[in-house]
Amino acid sequence: MSGVLRNRHFSIFQGKRLPGKFTRTTLWKIVLLCYLGLRKRGDVVGRMDATLGTLVVLRVLSEGPASAERLLDVIEDEVGARRDARTLRRYLAALNEAGFEVKRRKDRYELNASPAKLPFDDHETLATLSVLESLAEREPVYGRYLASAVAKLREALPAERIRFADSGRVVFDLVSADDPPEDPRILDLLRRAIHRNQRVEIYYHSLSSGTRTWRMVEPVRLFHAQRAHRLYAYSPEAHDYREFRVNRITEVKFLPDLFSPEAHIRRLEPARVRLDEKTFTAYGRSVIQDPNATSRRLDDGGAIVEGRVASTFWTVRDLASLGPGAEVLGGDRLRQEFLDFLHATAEKYR
Repeated sequence: MSGVLRNRHFSIFQGKRLPGKFTRTTLWKIVLLCYLGLRKRGDVVGRMDATLGTLVVLRVLSEGPASAERLLDVIEDEVGARRDARTLRRYLAALNEAGFEVKRRKDRYELNASPAKLPFDDHETLATLSVLESLAEREPVYGRYLASAVAKLREALPAERIRFADSGRVVFDLVSADDPPEDPRILDLLRRAIHRNQRVEIYYHSLSSGTRTWRMVEPVRLFHAQRAHRLYAYSPEAHDYREFRVNRITEVKFLPDLFSPEAHIRRLEPARVRLDEKTFTAYGRSVIQDPNATSRRLDDGGAIVEGRVASTFWTVRDLASLGPGAEVLGGDRLRQEFLDFLHATAEKYR
């Protein structure tokens, strides 16, 4: 039977990701329950098809809630035969007996708990829980989501790791710079518009003029600098690029017009930075405000990070805060602005 599993049925998990870290004990417990539940059928193929069907259901539910019809369709595709609702209920019962908490809400099934545990070590658990719990207590907008994430994470971690973390919790002094706080709904809408290359209207509060106005823009990039999210966008009315602080955007409306992003991307400034080993370990590619930034490790443990940035102004200040751990190699504009910033700062102390 193990040969059948290894050669045929476990192939459904190739390239798939199940929740947490499965052990041989967990998987074979599911197999045994399916075997015992269908032992009267007397044929190995039938029993193994039931096992396969149960594992297919587990994989689908680990990816998100699914209706009974969706589960039966996937089972038919991967097992090769149509199953009925009664058979699906047997598969779900086997999962619940194995420790997987599957609940039905309205017309969908959800995987709410799993006996599988995340393979964190003691200090990974301590650091992760400490940061998330510190943020949850202080963050005005995302605090409740972080608290919910912490509760779920605690369920997915081994008990001995939780005991270690709780015996010496570290409190991080994490302060939000947003006043007013950022609206996660606005961030989500802007991310969708950037992904779709879609024009939007934003209702923006300008501190320089003290006015609140609707502005039509082509959103190019969201980036985080100096503890706040900022939107870099092209304004067709001004025929120029503008930067908007996200916490001052209170409404976003999608427009039917799409735009080509290539010309906007070419306007972004190139950036090339050398980091020493400690700085790269601490910050990685995030020193460049580019989700597509690349890094190349060096023999001394450091790295060269390259990308394109929307704002040389904020990039200069972020890099300056890293001190001698960062060296600006290029592009030309970024390097010159960085040198000007250092010279102007040094002049104040002469």
